[in-house]
This record gives sequence, structure tokens and C-alpha cells, in this order.
Amino acid sequence: MPTPELPFELTARERLGDALFRYMQGQPADARGNEADANQQALRRYRLLPRVLQGNDSIDTQISLHEQRWAAPIGVGAFAGDRIFHQEGVLPIARACKRLQLPLVISEETVTPLEQIGAEYHRCWLQLRAAGDVGRIKALIDQAAQAGFQNIVLTVLAPVHPVAGLQPGGFSIGDALKQRGWHTIGGTQPGVEPLPAFPVWRWQEIDEVAAHCANHHLPLWLKGVLHHDDAAQAAQHGVSGLIASNIGLRQSARWATPVDQLPDLQAVTRLPLLLDGGVRCGSDAVVARCLGASLSLSVRPIISALVAGGESAVFELLSGWINEITAISHWCGVSDMAALNGSFLTEVRS
Repeated sequence: MPTPELPFELTARERLGDALFRYMQGQPADARGNEADANQQALRRYRLLPRVLQGNDSIDTQISLHEQRWAAPIGVGAFAGDRIFHQEGVLPIARACKRLQLPLVISEETVTPLEQIGAEYHRCWLQLRAAGDVGRIKALIDQAAQAGFQNIVLTVLAPVHPVAGLQPGGFSIGDALKQRGWHTIGGTQPGVEPLPAFPVWRWQEIDEVAAHCANHHLPLWLKGVLHHDDAAQAAQHGVSGLIASNIGLRQSARWATPVDQLPDLQAVTRLPLLLDGGVRCGSDAVVARCLGASLSLSVRPIISALVAGGESAVFELLSGWINEITAISHWCGVSDMAALNGSFLTEVRS
């Protein structure tokens, strides 16, 4: 077996088995063999340019998003079927994020109830699928607000599968949950809540959801925005921010990478941008910040840590990334994250 690329990956593979590990890795049906992760490759194209003799005597890695302060420009993204990966589900990650004061995005396809998650860490974000009845979305937003959640994420790219049999890695998380009799946050029956294959959502539905979020004073983020025309429209519909994401290339290997699209998105909107996809270490988050992403979300390395060692492993991984962000930013000669920009990057193309 080859040397694992990520901390805890070897242990995670052994404990999960091949089928579930492939699902976690998310290789889509149109990927070729062992095709490399294009999101990760896009980030690795960039090298950082340090600055010397800047006279800085401290470094502040904190960032602000809509008057919410976070310890560093890094957070944990959403994933489905949490208790498939750990008996406590997402709770060990919630505890680690609380200790570190980092954002944690919770999928509506999570098994652990919202109330339990909120009791552990009330600063979580809830991610919903932009499909089906808007009333379902509103009810889940109400529940999130009651549990103390602080942001709503709406997945607008590939919220459902219009064709059966194209699950990432060839593994159906919905079937696995159904076999165990497990409900999800967004579901009313075992498995993942079935939604229309063709959601038929338009910007009018976003208006309605944004207004409902505003009633609860919850910022609304759209996840899966890659086209500049979509980014340009978002601010007109009550959206608070955008998450540049191709959903981890889980549906298709042919999507553009969010790293490559960040400049186009930045050019047409003043909304804050987050990066989702390819982040595997603290220096990746620094590069993303230089490219214009206020914060980066990572998922697969955190799941590997959860499987391998629970809360302590997740804390070890994320605190190590914060330390890396601290050191590299200091070597870049900045005293805070706002000072990072494109002048600290050089792009290397093979």
C-alpha cells in the first residue's frame, strides 16, 4: 500500500474498509483511474513569497465574517452520515472546533440531532440542499436557530442526483443509513430524505430563504457557485456570502476548480468568498487567503482524523494547521490575515 498522503489516512482506510473509504474520498464516475485531485493540484500550483525584515512583533490569525470572530481562516466542511464514521458522529469534531473556535458546517444529512450538536457547540453552521419544498428548508432553519446555530449554507450545485447509480465512490450513504434505520436532520424516514431529481429552484426561492434567514439574523451562504454571472446576481437576492465549491469533485471530475474561479468571482462581487475543496494543510489556507478567500473549509482530512482518533486526533490536526498558518503568515511579514493578498504568491505551471 502506498504511503498515505494525509495524516491518519492509513488508519482510516483500515477501519472504514475500501468501499466506505472510497466514498469518503469521493471519486466520481467520470474520473480516470487514480486521477489526482484537481482541487488539491490547483492549490499546490502556488508558491508563497516570504517577506523579510518587516519588524512585526506579533501575528493575529483571527478573521471576522459578519461580525463573527474565528480563530483562523480555516473551518470544517459538511459531510453526510456522520455516525457511519464514528459512534459519536460529528460530536468529537464539534468539541474540537469549540476548543479552537473554528467554524463547523453540519450537513442536513447528518444523523446526530441538531439539538445535541448545538449543546456541544452552538456556533455551528447548517448546510441544506436547495431542492424540494421551500417550507422544508424554512422549518430546518427554524430548528437551527433554536439550537443556536449561527449561519445557514444552501447547496445550489448538485443538491440531488438526477440519475441513479452515480454516487461518489460507487457507495450509497443513503442506503447505508437506511439499513441501520437511521434518520438524518433533514429527513422524516430512515436514510437520506428523497428530494425531486430536478429541483426547479430559481432565484425567487433564494429570495424567500434569505428573507427567512434574516428573520433569525442568520447569514445565508450559497455553496457551489463557480460562474461569475451567478456570483454577480447573488447580492441582489439577500445572500450574505458565497462558497466557491465544486462539491469536492464528487459528482464530476470535469467541474472547474474553485481555486481557478476565485479571481473571476472576486471581480464581480463584494460578498465574502469562502473556498471549499482541496485544502489539506495550513499553508493551503494561507494560499487561499492570498487568492481572496476569507476562509477555507476542509472535510476529508478531518474525517480521517475522526475515524483514526476521535476528538484528540481532530484537535491535533486542526491545531497543527493553525500553528502552520501562524508561522507561515509571520514569515510572509504580515501581522494579520487581512494583509495577505496576491502579491505573496507565484504560480508554477508544469
